[in-house]
Amino acid sequence: MLTRLRRALASWTPTTGDTRARPASEVHALGAILSVWPEVVGEAVARHASPVEYTGNTLLVRVSSSAWGNQLSLSSTQIIRALAAAGIEGIERLRFRTGPARKRRTPPPERAPSNVPSPQFPPQEEPASTLGEAILRLRRRLVQLRDAKDALGWKPCPQCAAMVPEGGYCAACATAVAAARAARVQRLMYEAPWLGFAETAALVDGLTHEEYDGNRKALLGRWWETLRRAARLGQTDATGYERRVASSYVLLKTGWTPERITPALVRNELGDEIHNLLWPPTSNGEIAK
Repeated sequence: MLTRLRRALASWTPTTGDTRARPASEVHALGAILSVWPEVVGEAVARHASPVEYTGNTLLVRVSSSAWGNQLSLSSTQIIRALAAAGIEGIERLRFRTGPARKRRTPPPERAPSNVPSPQFPPQEEPASTLGEAILRLRRRLVQLRDAKDALGWKPCPQCAAMVPEGGYCAACATAVAAARAARVQRLMYEAPWLGFAETAALVDGLTHEEYDGNRKALLGRWWETLRRAARLGQTDATGYERRVASSYVLLKTGWTPERITPALVRNELGDEIHNLLWPPTSNGEIAK
């Protein structure tokens, strides 16, 4: 018992009180949000509302009272767009929790240099005397920021309308669009793996060679792992899924049309173990249908 306790203590390190493990990317993103938060919402609002957690696409903000939470929830869309304009993209939802706003000491994030001018934040005003005045200032501040970006030539993202310096999609929407296109490309590779780049690009607007090759390699790797897992387990799905995957795998890897594929080529690409699992030989040595 003492030995186990000693080992446990040797590997223990103190925490800041939040025992839930979070990815480093979320911690860094929260630091970036905290660094621009007072500039985006204003010092008066920041004294009563502080971001405390960023998970997935949701930002949790601790507010000093339910009244602040209710009022800020009405401006959630404008705050999200203002954060995106300040370089914090990917937030789709704000949640508010009542409690004392905590101050976090977070080093400022490193920002990639850009040749596009950034809008100047409006100067800070004296602290608001009432909640209503603070909210009105926040809304006015967001309008000023939007107008400043318009004057600098920023363009709205066609998906979410967040202002983007170079135009086109914002980072969050660009990721979503790329994911949707990757899913479409990989679906075509599964259903018609013999098409090749030219015919696939004719069906998917804007598809590049690099994008096609990246999807092809990713799909081949995933399919091969599926087949290897079936071989390790020694069984396949009753629906014949592994057979369909194996057929698409061979066609996509070789680039040949179905008419050119022979049983010998399939066995050569898959290996005896996987081939015999998917198409077990009968007692007379023929391949089972």
